[in-house]
Amino acid sequence: MGFVEKAVRRLDQPEKLEPLIRDCGRNHCHYGVQPHQFELVVPQFLQAIKPALEDKWTPEVEEAWCLLMRNIAFALKTAMLQSMK
Repeated sequence: MGFVEKAVRRLDQPEKLEPLIRDCGRNHCHYGVQPHQFELVVPQFLQAIKPALEDKWTPEVEEAWCLLMRNIAFALKTAMLQSMK
């Protein structure tokens, strides 16, 4: 969650967001994470944050979080694959 919080705070600062995501993706190589596993986190993440938002959770909010997390997962996976070359 700390990484997601940092990433969200940097959404309007791509010069800070991109290195954060690249570093996180490269670091996951050392944890034994496989590139395809990033995509598996998205549904679990949505289930985890939905109760915290309670009545603020709408289909639009869900779609926004889903798109954000899919994009982050793609960027993490890309960074990991590049570091494995």
